[in-house]
Formats: sequence, structure tokens, C-alpha cells
Amino acid sequence: MTGALSTAALPPQTTASPVTERGFKDVLAHLPSGVTVLTTSGPDGAGAAGMTASAVCSLSLDPPMILACAADHSRTLARIRTTGVLAVNVLREDQVPLARRFADPHLDQDARFAATAHRLEDGLPVLDDALAWLTCTVQAAYPGGDHTILTAEVRRLGLGGGHPLLWHNRTFRILA
Repeated sequence: MTGALSTAALPPQTTASPVTERGFKDVLAHLPSGVTVLTTSGPDGAGAAGMTASAVCSLSLDPPMILACAADHSRTLARIRTTGVLAVNVLREDQVPLARRFADPHLDQDARFAATAHRLEDGLPVLDDALAWLTCTVQAAYPGGDHTILTAEVRRLGLGGGHPLLWHNRTFRILA
């Protein structure tokens, strides 16, 4: 499902609740984020791997760096740790099927890429129709609960056209 984000005001919640897994997820589901696909290649430039990620943001302007988070059990994270490089593909509002494809844990990497037009930039898979993309070299990896926090320096970048795909309140959204 894809919906437009509304700016209609909701009444403020005035009571505090204890922190539970469900409450934590419910609160953070209200923080909209962009949708990306992180990609990398195998050590020999073959064997592409990719995953949908919404925890990606800018980190530094000098040098240009990003921060990305990936689940510790992710096959793509394992490959990124091996290669030390990744591409960030920012998805457009019409790319919900692509976001779902790269988020499907039952779909193998070859199937993900076979159904996705892409090219190599700096030896990394970049999705042909991405809204924007970055190729990066990982600088550090930090433990973050059940995720790993990656910091990476940007090597190259590109811009496409269109509007971003967003993730908000457990569904894909578009800007209205």
C-alpha cells in the first residue's frame, strides 16, 4: 500500500508509557524516512548483493560521509564487510515493487538483481532508475544492538529525476 503523507494535526499524547518493544516500534514508525537499496559486489566484482534500508542519512560534509544501518543477520551486510564498499540507491515514489523485492528475505540475491535493471559504477551495482545514488568506501562498523552501524566516505554520486519513496507508519508513502 502506498499513501500520501497528510499534515493534519493529531491531538498530542500527554501520558508517558513504559518502554516496550511494541511501544518503541509504534513511536518510531511515525518518523518518516527515505527508502534506499544498499548494494555491493563480491570480492571479484561479481555476485551482487542488495537490501532495502531506511536507516540511511548524511554524516559529514568534510569529508562527504553517510551513515547506514543493517541488521546483523543480513547477507548483504556480510558481503559489505568483506568488500568494504557499498552503493546507496535512493528510490523514487514509483519503486515500491523494487523496495519489496530487495526486502524479501526469501528471495536470493541473483533473483533480486535479475529482475532489476542496473549498471556498475566504481564496480558497484547502481540501479538504473534510482532517484539518486552514491558509491562509498566503508570507514568503520559499530555494533548497534541487533544492527551494525556503517560509516562510509562517498566516492561518486549521481542524481536522477522524480520524487522520493518514503517509509512511514509501516507503509510506503509518497509526498502529497
